[in-house]
Amino acid sequence: MNDRHPASIITDRDKAIQVAVSQVFPETRHCLNKWNVLRAGQEKLAHVCLSHPTFQVELYNCINLTETIEEFEFSWSSLVDKYDLKGQEWLQSLYDSRAQWVPVYFRDSFFAVISPDHAFDASFFDGYVNQQTTLPMFFRQYERALEVSFQRELEADFDTICTTPVLRTPSPMEKQAADLYTKKVFTKFQEELVETFVYTANRIEGDATVSTFRVAKFEDDDKEYTVTLNYGDMIANCSCQMFEYSGVLCRHVLTVFTVTNVLTLPPHYILGRWTVNAKAGHGIAGPSTESSSNPEILTSRYNTLCREAIQYAEEALAALREGIKKVAAAKKNVAKVSPTSLQVSGTAAQDDKKTSAPASDAPSLLWPDQDEASRSFNLNDNGASTQSVADLNLPRMFPVSVQRDDGPPGNLVILNNLFSMKFMHCFSWLSTWFCFH
Repeated sequence: MNDRHPASIITDRDKAIQVAVSQVFPETRHCLNKWNVLRAGQEKLAHVCLSHPTFQVELYNCINLTETIEEFEFSWSSLVDKYDLKGQEWLQSLYDSRAQWVPVYFRDSFFAVISPDHAFDASFFDGYVNQQTTLPMFFRQYERALEVSFQRELEADFDTICTTPVLRTPSPMEKQAADLYTKKVFTKFQEELVETFVYTANRIEGDATVSTFRVAKFEDDDKEYTVTLNYGDMIANCSCQMFEYSGVLCRHVLTVFTVTNVLTLPPHYILGRWTVNAKAGHGIAGPSTESSSNPEILTSRYNTLCREAIQYAEEALAALREGIKKVAAAKKNVAKVSPTSLQVSGTAAQDDKKTSAPASDAPSLLWPDQDEASRSFNLNDNGASTQSVADLNLPRMFPVSVQRDDGPPGNLVILNNLFSMKFMHCFSWLSTWFCFH
């Protein structure tokens, strides 16, 4: 990293790793993976969630949405008292180590966080390996995980290149951000900018060099923020510390910029990592050449080719889906599944469950099985689904899908990866075209 320590690092809750990080990166802000810390909650707090349906949401808000240490401490204490959890040892152990995993304790350090669930995702290998995974299978699953990661990154890049952001304000700053930021980062910035319309900024002290502003919502004095602005250097600091934590300006600073007539983003508030040309280090369509020096012409050609590539991929997907539907229908006919059993339950396993207890009388369990548990209780993604790992060690004749394998026939595992290959083929063709034009 250019002979510099990283600003921050996130690891699992492992003593050996913590010791190693402290020795190798003594100046780096080290915190624990929030998902890894909370994953035992599916077992430890199951009884609480079953008795109190709102508990999970309240705990999520306490961990992810509090903005100051005082606010977190108060929220946690209220939650423990409300649900009588003072004697819960696991919850107490989380509280004792809160400074290592609760986001509010390190908002003054840069973690490139765009949303509450962004920085502390599940492990890279979740959904690909489990405790029974053999070493040869691990390497195979590692390649699959890389393939999925690459596909997601490719799709995000394609989204940024081929879609035009919809502006929601007449602000020159929004237009500037739309031209510079990737689609995801611009969406976050736009959200913050639009929110400035419901905030007010009043100068409480200062002079022509440095001023301090009180920022709050209209008719809402319960929650206020303090923004300090240095006019000469055009540097603003907010008490919420969003820019220090994520690299995107908060609505409070943007409100102060509005009232002080700062119409465009100062260069030092545009992080290179969030821009469309972060990878290349130059224009998104590549360096200019004698044959394609006009950026407008180059962009038009690129967009046209991208649209054609999408059209071909969609036609291929449509044909594949149609074929898979026919195969699924043929399988049903071969299996000779009776219509009655299909109407009642759809599978033999579900039919057995229905026999043992009527659906209307059965309680709505939070974790019906181990695979469902990670989706039902996940304080880190607030409900996002994860992939099952039950059959990962079984031999397969096709790649693992980005989507879950237990979906409808039209969502079989082979589809997404064939789309990925088609996608990559199209982009390879585009790259070749640009080399010769």
